[in-house]
Amino acid sequence: MNSDTMKTKTTSWFGSTTEHSRPSPPSQYALVASKTIDLEASNMELVTEVADALMNVIEPAGGQIILSLYEYVNPDALEDIITASTEKKSDIEVRFMVEDYLITVRSDHTVLIYEPIRVQRETSGNRCPAS
Repeated sequence: MNSDTMKTKTTSWFGSTTEHSRPSPPSQYALVASKTIDLEASNMELVTEVADALMNVIEPAGGQIILSLYEYVNPDALEDIITASTEKKSDIEVRFMVEDYLITVRSDHTVLIYEPIRVQRETSGNRCPAS
């Protein structure tokens, strides 16, 4: 393989029988950002750090400068699940949608942000090549 060739890291959303009022989510997503949160070095909570990571990628509608996770996921439940998993030293990831983006929060405090392959932006600064 040519060393100058970059691959896009992708993931698939798991199928669901839940009915949606809008079109079903696309089947593949490309990784556009990742962040590992060091909660001991940060004075913010996990949920605040997740929202901060999202704000660096997603431009909320209407020029908003605040993204409310309450519209997309229960922040307290997210914090509880990740904290319990970390304390039990078990691996878990929680996935949820924010607008068209697929967000994954892992028990190792890694946040992965994917966008649908069909609506990828043409910005080279946010691309995360596969390792």
